[in-house]
Amino acid sequence: MENVKKNWNPNPDNIYERFIDQLDDAINGEKELTDADQDIKYAIELQRKRLEKKNVKIRYSITPRGLLPNTVKLKQWSDNHYTCQNGVYTCAFERTIQGSGGHRLHGKYKTTFYETKTDVTGGQNVEDDIYVCPNCGAPTPIKDLLNGCPYCSTKFKMDDLFPKISNYYFLRDYSRTKSEMLLHFLKFIIPSGIILFFVGLISIIFQGKEALLRPETFLSLICGPIFMAPVLGGTLAVYALAINLILGAIGTIPMMGTIGSARRFENYMKKYSPEFSFEYLTGKTISLMKMIFFSDEHENLPFYIGEDLNGRFSDIVEVLYRGAMGYKTMKAEGDYVHVTVVVFLENTYENDGVVKKKNEKFEVTLVKNVSVPIQYTFSVKKLMCPNCGGSFDATKNTKCPYCGGTYRVEDSDWAVEKIVKK
Repeated sequence: MENVKKNWNPNPDNIYERFIDQLDDAINGEKELTDADQDIKYAIELQRKRLEKKNVKIRYSITPRGLLPNTVKLKQWSDNHYTCQNGVYTCAFERTIQGSGGHRLHGKYKTTFYETKTDVTGGQNVEDDIYVCPNCGAPTPIKDLLNGCPYCSTKFKMDDLFPKISNYYFLRDYSRTKSEMLLHFLKFIIPSGIILFFVGLISIIFQGKEALLRPETFLSLICGPIFMAPVLGGTLAVYALAINLILGAIGTIPMMGTIGSARRFENYMKKYSPEFSFEYLTGKTISLMKMIFFSDEHENLPFYIGEDLNGRFSDIVEVLYRGAMGYKTMKAEGDYVHVTVVVFLENTYENDGVVKKKNEKFEVTLVKNVSVPIQYTFSVKKLMCPNCGGSFDATKNTKCPYCGGTYRVEDSDWAVEKIVKK
């Protein structure tokens, strides 16, 4: 498939816009997603391998629509060193998915594009935190990166390492800009005017030649559509808007049960972990699910400690979060908390050359040692061994390559115990 021509110019100083600009080419392996954190990069790397294996191609075109021309800053949350902040754009989102047999799924949607930016909190000392060298990929303490990566000798400034986009997702958007609303009404008013004109003309013809030659007849033929078309077309346009909203609302009915659960659960979890954020848990859950879905070797994923999935998700080629994740149950066992959440996704499957998308609901059970503070920059790509202090990439080593010690992700961050499609 040919690249979709971009019809906007991203601001090079705006990380949110740079990320939008890079996303399509990153999925296709044509550009590095330089502004993403390591977990997003790893999930996209796994997805790209799945696409190559299935011989499936995906193209995005994401264009800010102008309803919110600048990023709107939403909720922010912090841990000891880092601050996360949401940003949102309303966008025109066009996507084409082509299977190996030539079968295509194509859609154009109005969406709201949410991104989470993680940055160093002003004045905080993060020099001992582990970071993945952006040049060679080696996990290294930040203080060593600032002095030059010990593996590839590349030197960095702090603003070369942060900020990063740590989560993103699309939501269907049923709002319209002023120009979009005007165009919507014109699509009904202009055809209504044409139809009224010809209906009037046919009526006059049936009345005979004399009626056609009367001045008042000609005046009514012209003025009637001019005055009546806005009424008829406007009414039809309003009905079309209402039907569109109703159909959209019907599609969200299964997700209504999640309303309010996030706040209640966050307030409850703050008793165990004061820095807890449901937004962080949502982003982390979606990120972990993508990596699980796109991986062909679940036994090598350090954050998945559940039963063998037996290729259950091997046909998934695309995952979109539908904007709803609800809390279901929680169980505390000593320092460990087991949380079950319900997640709504739009997944695209490829089978025998045919691609098909489905709205699906999953129950995901996660576990974490809540006696350990949350680290908002935690990644399985940059673990530090609790035995010897060595840093390593857990997606490539199931044990510490220096001392051979094992590492339990749930002692530092959330790990997945179970994932079931409902």
